[in-house]
Amino acid sequence: MKKKLIFVGIVSSILFSVNVLAEEVGQVENSVEAQTVVKEKEVKEDVASEKEDKKVTITVKHKFSINQSKLEVGKTTKLKVAPILGVEVDGDYKELKNEFIEVKKDGTVKALKEGKTSIAPNIELSKDSIQKVKQAYIKQPGNEQIKEENIDIVYAMIQQIIPVEIMKSEETKKHQIDITPSFSIDKEKLEVGKSGKVSIAPIEGVALKGKYKPSKNDFIELKEDGTYTALKPNKQAVLTPFFEISEESLRSIKEAYRKKPGNEGIPDEDITFYQREMLQVFHIEIGKVVVPINWTVGIDKTTIKVGETAQLSLASQYGYAPKVDYPLNEENKFVKVTKEGIVTGVKVGKASINTTFNGLSKEEENKIKEAFIKEKKLTNLTIDDLEIGPRPENITSVGVEVVAASTSGGNNSGGNTTSKKTYAPVKKLPKTGERQTFITIISGFILVVASSFYLNKRNKQELD
Repeated sequence: MKKKLIFVGIVSSILFSVNVLAEEVGQVENSVEAQTVVKEKEVKEDVASEKEDKKVTITVKHKFSINQSKLEVGKTTKLKVAPILGVEVDGDYKELKNEFIEVKKDGTVKALKEGKTSIAPNIELSKDSIQKVKQAYIKQPGNEQIKEENIDIVYAMIQQIIPVEIMKSEETKKHQIDITPSFSIDKEKLEVGKSGKVSIAPIEGVALKGKYKPSKNDFIELKEDGTYTALKPNKQAVLTPFFEISEESLRSIKEAYRKKPGNEGIPDEDITFYQREMLQVFHIEIGKVVVPINWTVGIDKTTIKVGETAQLSLASQYGYAPKVDYPLNEENKFVKVTKEGIVTGVKVGKASINTTFNGLSKEEENKIKEAFIKEKKLTNLTIDDLEIGPRPENITSVGVEVVAASTSGGNNSGGNTTSKKTYAPVKKLPKTGERQTFITIISGFILVVASSFYLNKRNKQELD
């Protein structure tokens, strides 16, 4: 019996151990699954957390504006700052005060004294504005996970200058006279070397005295007396006159102002002048310099023998002899002409040679321009500033007489004729032998007459 109880106890112990072991194995498996799930969750949370913890810096560049840049003394206006990321912002402006203006924390600008000054505004954003800017940043695509506390706002060190002009109030403006010059010119087109005149309109009926500020550029020059001179071709040469009114004219303007009805008795110190910042610009068209051309063609001999040559040539242009291609005159039966202008006698007769050539080559034109610049001493000009003068439309020609080779022909200077020129018949001269016989007869006749006169006189003296 005792042995049975021992056996039962042993078996029970073994079954209990197996059951416990099975439960532990199941717990281990559950633990592994749980740890895997936890780890995956931790990785995802770490990624999101890393993005949330990312530090972001927003650099703000303030852009300021002012409602009015011109104020009367005692008047106010407001500074404004541009939105940031679409958010209208506010805050405390940097306070400023000088003799002309005062800037308050709320951005109010007050005019204190007449004159010109400038503002270099700055602002410290309110907490509410900073928060709104951060929220606007987070709303941008890709920034949804960023936390507000991880966003820093810094300000770019860029200084903006806003000019401000302070003017007298309406009360003091009553006796202000605008002396802003109003100019006019008498010539909008000029040739190089030619001049025009700037005029200034009267003020309060007073013809102004003073002087213009001299100015000069590559194309135009303005002198103190208002004379402007074209220096170099330009389609739109710029002329910007400035005029300084004389003290004499300013006194005359005040006197004319006081003579107006209702202005009698105004103290001199109550009348002031002002000028508007207005620039008058005139554009002057300066044409190219025209180079006059002598289109005359001459010939060095007007009489040549058959087989002899003469030379056509265009007149010298400012010391340069241009080369041209002459017409060949193929229909002419008395002479033969080459394009170089060599004329050869072919048949006895009087020839009219057509000298109307096609024109000047670009190279020859440039050489003539260079000669023109040199002769006229136009050192400020280039060949691009010049153009060749117009050419006559009529056909030109020269005449030449071709004589037989045995006949001595005179060499005369060349000259121009038109293609319709007619030649006077050549007077027939006596031959050399006939001329000598004629002279001998005349000499003998004179000798006989003289002898008769002498003998007759002598006889009379003997009779007496």
